[in-house]
Amino acid sequence: MRLNGEIYDGEDGVEEEQKHVVGYALTLKKKNSFLKPKFERLARSVNYCMALSLVNLCQMLSSIRCNKGILFVAIDLNRPLSDQGPFDIILHKLLGKEWCEIIQDYRQTHPEVTVLDPPDAIQHLRNRQSMLQDVVDLNLSDFCGNCGKVGVPRQMVIKKDPLSIPDEVTKAGLKLPLVAKPLVVDGSSKSHELFLAYDQFSLSELEPPLVLQEFVNHGGVLFKIYVVGDAIKVVRRFSLPNVSKSKLAKVAGVFPLTRVSSAAASDDDADLDPGVTELPPQPLLERLAKELHHRLGLRLFNIDMIREHGTRDIFYVIDINYFPGYGKMPDYENIFTDFLLSLVQSKYRKRPAN
Repeated sequence: MRLNGEIYDGEDGVEEEQKHVVGYALTLKKKNSFLKPKFERLARSVNYCMALSLVNLCQMLSSIRCNKGILFVAIDLNRPLSDQGPFDIILHKLLGKEWCEIIQDYRQTHPEVTVLDPPDAIQHLRNRQSMLQDVVDLNLSDFCGNCGKVGVPRQMVIKKDPLSIPDEVTKAGLKLPLVAKPLVVDGSSKSHELFLAYDQFSLSELEPPLVLQEFVNHGGVLFKIYVVGDAIKVVRRFSLPNVSKSKLAKVAGVFPLTRVSSAAASDDDADLDPGVTELPPQPLLERLAKELHHRLGLRLFNIDMIREHGTRDIFYVIDINYFPGYGKMPDYENIFTDFLLSLVQSKYRKRPAN
């Protein structure tokens, strides 16, 4: 079996055309939600050709090399990574210092392999304090004109002593209600637990380290912006309902929240105000995704965005996630296949001609 050579043994023992190899290191849950049979079949069977230009003094010759698709191969974590492959691309979403060191060393010794994505860049999104800083630093009005404003809700970090939270919130001038999120995103279900605090004194019930973020009324609709390389896909999801002043005056305590959005909570067929469900302007999304791609150094991520209720062009980014649940994104199989093929094509175009 020659994974990255001219041939490999097919499922029936038949030699097939060259396939490009994507090694993956994913948890079982991530593998099952992402590498669905339909996606693997599509990626494996797609045919494409790459034009290679050969320049020799005054002559330019063009040749066409045709390849057949992509093969996904599981990385064996019990074997040295350098002994496996060869790979064209490595796709990973594993946590832990040991894995980060392994993949960093591999990038140094195998610069020809595209790693999605660099561990140090991924680490930036593990901390909710640093996660949104790049959005704060953006000024999209310079690029997008009047298509909208993008910011982040006011927030603060509490690292210890829950009894001090009420006073810290008062000093910071944050307004209730507040969304409480764990400071560190470590892949566990606990790191995605959210709480909504309606009164100041109940804040001491929370468990640091955490981020407290002002809740922005947004009509109960959240926009999930999936980014796959240069491709963008926006999906609307149900979110938390607005909190009125009368409700805020009557309700006290800290309440756990279910996940803000889910695959089953699409609002596509819901009877909602068009002003609430209208998608953000495409130029704004394209510029935001492009700027964050460059600033974060990531090609696979999604942005959770809301529109301030009662406005049309004021948006807030409330979360950014690396390698999100693409299985919930419509047509992800074709989008991801095109993305992987574009990486392979780009790599071959950059190779010097002999």
